Amino acid sequence: MEALYVAVAEVEGGRQGQARTLDGRAFELTLPVELDGPGSGTNPEQLLAVAYGAAFGSALDLEARQLGLDLGKISVACSVSFGHGDDGGYALEVELRVRLPEVDAATAARLLRAAEGTCPYCRMARRNIELRIVLA
Repeated sequence: MEALYVAVAEVEGGRQGQARTLDGRAFELTLPVELDGPGSGTNPEQLLAVAYGAAFGSALDLEARQLGLDLGKISVACSVSFGHGDDGGYALEVELRVRLPEVDAATAARLLRAAEGTCPYCRMARRNIELRIVLA
């Protein structure tokens, strides 16, 4: 892959720590109330929901522009569920709720299928990810 952009973040303390991006943004990470945490900060599932929703919205926009369509005002609500999978380990489920108020149903279905094929988060979720672990 030829990288067009590289985001770098450092996390100390896992789910109950601090996260900082290379450009200086900082996040206080806490467990949500549902997982017996204080719920006063941000958690990884919230960050994934924002990223996934934004990426899918951009993929929709790209597909629409390639068809010469103006989608008008759209929205993507992304839900990320954290729980136990069938194997007993932790698992995630993602639901995307897309609103395309100015598009007919057939065109919307076509755009959703196309965006699912081009969205990097959708592709990541359905394929294996190459993992590299480096001891710094």
